[in-house]
Amino acid sequence: MGGDIKFITSGKKALFLFYPSPFPTFAAKQTFNLPMAKPSWINQTLYRISKLLGGKKRSDVAAGQSVLQKTSHVYAEKNGQQLGLDVYQRSNENEQKERIAVLYFHGGGFSEGSRSEIRYVQFAEKLARLGLVAIPCSYHLSMRGRSMSCDQQQSVKIAAFRSAAEDVWSATRFVLEHAEAWGIHPERIILAGSSAGAEAIVNAAYWKEGELGLEQRGLPAGFRYAGLLVMAGALLDINWITAENALPSLLFHGETDPLVPYGAASHHLCKPDQPGYLPLFGAGAIAQRLKALNKPYMLVSGTDGGHGWADKPMFEHLDTIAEFMGSAEKLQTFRQIEERWKWSKKI
Repeated sequence: MGGDIKFITSGKKALFLFYPSPFPTFAAKQTFNLPMAKPSWINQTLYRISKLLGGKKRSDVAAGQSVLQKTSHVYAEKNGQQLGLDVYQRSNENEQKERIAVLYFHGGGFSEGSRSEIRYVQFAEKLARLGLVAIPCSYHLSMRGRSMSCDQQQSVKIAAFRSAAEDVWSATRFVLEHAEAWGIHPERIILAGSSAGAEAIVNAAYWKEGELGLEQRGLPAGFRYAGLLVMAGALLDINWITAENALPSLLFHGETDPLVPYGAASHHLCKPDQPGYLPLFGAGAIAQRLKALNKPYMLVSGTDGGHGWADKPMFEHLDTIAEFMGSAEKLQTFRQIEERWKWSKKI
């Protein structure tokens, strides 16, 4: 199996990571107690991150990487299942206030996956080292043991979307209740997700009350998310996005994704005469909508890699993510940017 091998050093330990291309869905690791010098790519990454953080010295950034604080909490119970979330932050900043929080929801077809998978833990740690409060969340896997493909009824698929969106709102309420204690600004909460998690968060952000079985979202009056990081996700109705509710968005998606459509197409590319035919609107369609409304967004389209773009940005586009959400000022910056990548090369 082809893949990429990277290694990270911390003190006298070297961490080797392997993940297959083009789907970086897991990582195997082995730790060696060997004195090693930092390779050039680490120094370059530390330098880029230091610039994003306002010109801090590389040594300051490196020191901040070694001390993270994690706490775990149960934010809701659903169908007899406790739903939890983890809060990652730099321990030397736990007294700071009005920080940006990123609620992340993992992929897995609404049937599998866990916030404790190594790739999601690593992503949360990366965000925390940027000075953000990273909060990976579990949600009820309503499709566990059930098909989510073209043989499944459309109504069942919509119910899975709604169930996950409800959990996003529940997690949001819990974070708002603890915002002051965790040093989070209640108006600086970003939603992020991959694949099914991206579908959960983008629909949670825009789902219109009174449509597709939704009675109410259960969020405080006037509450508004600060932005969206959508990695291979899609929206049920593009008309839910309006000039009044459009959010700053960073969108990653593979143009040839066979599961979640990049543009306007059916879920899993099902045909109209199949039970699972469900029109969806992916990153390409969402970007077009935001552009027409003259709202800020950045679209990164992959010409290859398919659904691998659900995870790839967490490993290889951290600079872009940090540039998008690294500060309140960055979130408020108006931009309409579109890039195309051939896996690891911008074209």
